[in-house]
Parts: sequence; C-alpha cells; structure tokens
Amino acid sequence: MDSNVSVLELDVKGEVCPAPLIKAMEAMKSAETGQEIDMVTDFLPAVLTVTNAALKENWNIKIEKTGTQEWKVRLSKAHEAFG
Repeated sequence: MDSNVSVLELDVKGEVCPAPLIKAMEAMKSAETGQEIDMVTDFLPAVLTVTNAALKENWNIKIEKTGTQEWKVRLSKAHEAFG
C-alpha cells in the first residue's frame, strides 16, 4: 500500500442495514482526495448495499473475505472519466 494514501477505517461489525450503508455514504462524502475507506462488516447484505451505492458514486471496490462471516470492503475513488 502506498504510504501517502490515508485510509479511513469503518468498523460496522454487529450492525445491520441501513446503519452500515448510512455510515459508508457519510464516509464517502467526507473522504478527502485520495483517501480510501476500509469497511469491515459481518453482515453480508451490507457488503451488497454498500457496493451498489459506491458504484453509483463512481468508487472502485475491492471485497475481501477476512473470516468465516467477515468481509473487508475497500473503497477508493475512481479517476474522472475522459472529457
């Protein structure tokens, strides 16, 4: 990982939707340029809803299963389209 990239940690384990989605959307709105967001959850529907919302907001997504019932969703802002 590039040491110049700051990562906002968002731990929403034990929470069910819509709380993880609301927290992820707030994090995306407040993220500084180049900042990435790591959301950790143990609620699979949160992975799906946050992923869909992030795609609509033009964020790149990387999902990693980190445990039997735990996922890390890495969000990074996509570069602007040509034009």
